[in-house]
Amino acid sequence: MPETGISTAFLGNLRAGTWQYTRHLLEGVAGRKGFTALDRESRTLPGIDLPVRSYPGGGKSLVKLLWPNFILPQRAAADGLDLVHCTTPYGTFMPCRYKNVITICDVTPLLFPAAHGRMNVWHHRHLLPSILRRADHVITISEASRRDIVRLYRLPEGKVTVTMLAADRRFFQAAVPQPDRTGERPYIFNVGTLEPRKNLPGLLKAFAAARGKGLPHRLVITGASGWGDSHLARLVNDLQLQQDVTFTGFIEDEQLPGLYAGADFFVYPSLYEGFGLPVLEAMASGAPVITSNVSSLPEVAGDAALLVDPHSVAELCDAMLKLAGNVALCEKMRSLGRMQAARFSWQQTVEKTVNIYEKVLGVI
Repeated sequence: MPETGISTAFLGNLRAGTWQYTRHLLEGVAGRKGFTALDRESRTLPGIDLPVRSYPGGGKSLVKLLWPNFILPQRAAADGLDLVHCTTPYGTFMPCRYKNVITICDVTPLLFPAAHGRMNVWHHRHLLPSILRRADHVITISEASRRDIVRLYRLPEGKVTVTMLAADRRFFQAAVPQPDRTGERPYIFNVGTLEPRKNLPGLLKAFAAARGKGLPHRLVITGASGWGDSHLARLVNDLQLQQDVTFTGFIEDEQLPGLYAGADFFVYPSLYEGFGLPVLEAMASGAPVITSNVSSLPEVAGDAALLVDPHSVAELCDAMLKLAGNVALCEKMRSLGRMQAARFSWQQTVEKTVNIYEKVLGVI
């Protein structure tokens, strides 16, 4: 039986798409023979029946360079692993005695460098090309992302396979809407890190325009602080939306289904997504969705959302006004959204990934 290790190093924000993807992959292979998690530290994976091998080392300042290229290859080979799957861009460009699979969720450090740290951009520009060439296979999470990876890194199309994400089971359950703690007004919901790529200035401007045309809603934006959040606070003041916009900051995962379900609708006008998991989470929770007509978002939303040009404040404003108070349209979109979200399955993602391992190892 081949031995496969899945790296859990460098996952960052535990709600981010990369961690959600890795967690569901680990859950899917837990209990199967021949799988283990690999990390820089000894840690447990709550609720996941999978052994974890600790490979400490790599220092601090250059750890994302040293650990994948020197610590991991040496230790994984010594342990007799046949394949290692890195689920972040921090893979290896060194020769390995095992098969090497890597997942790249998106290429935003190349497309939106101002929204990323300098070292992250440098890594994607100068190291990742060698890492991807060295890899035996590359996995990504949407056709849009696959096209960008093939184009920007000049990889053979057959070397990159798409395994799409899915909404967690808890979003499909009958979520009880959270009580409106700041008033009785209905609200529009948005989820995401406060960074330029999420197009929150465009959302705020469109919301202000819709408020000026009679939209009664509040706008609730939840997510960890990121690049540009102080600019958003100034924009709220400039648009005189202080009483109409709430930034909740980070929200615990168990609160999210209720917040989605309690919203009149969900708005996600991102400029670019590798996938766009909040769109599926909103649909699974029963919230009608407005999202962008760019990158992966049409793949994820299908015919179950209102798609708009994220650069057009007028289009976004019109979409919000179209949904506001239109009970029949909202009910139709809730039904379509739940059906669309149900088309995506973590089990499918896991089985397709295991199939990639088997092909790379030559066992099928």
